[in-house]
Amino acid sequence: MHPDLEAVIAADEECRSRLTLAQSHRERDLADARARRDATIEKRRAAARDALEQELASIRAEGDSRLKATADQQRAYLASLAKAGEAQFDAAVEAYLAIVCGAEQQ
Repeated sequence: MHPDLEAVIAADEECRSRLTLAQSHRERDLADARARRDATIEKRRAAARDALEQELASIRAEGDSRLKATADQQRAYLASLAKAGEAQFDAAVEAYLAIVCGAEQQ
């Protein structure tokens, strides 16, 4: 074989070898970068899930607090109505008897 041709073939093989090595380094670096990206995305997702859970818990606690306050107010209002009704019961019975019994006597 001609010496110049051997030199060209040797250079070609060396270039192919370097290209293969560079491609393997690139693939390894790309895989590492993807792994770091995936880890970062997962970390951000976890943080977002935690923030959402905290926000939902806060909303739930506020809603429960408002519901309890409303229920307490309603119980107090109904109790005051019941007390007022009991206080007026005797007067209502007397008025009823006066109307009913008074109407029968006429």
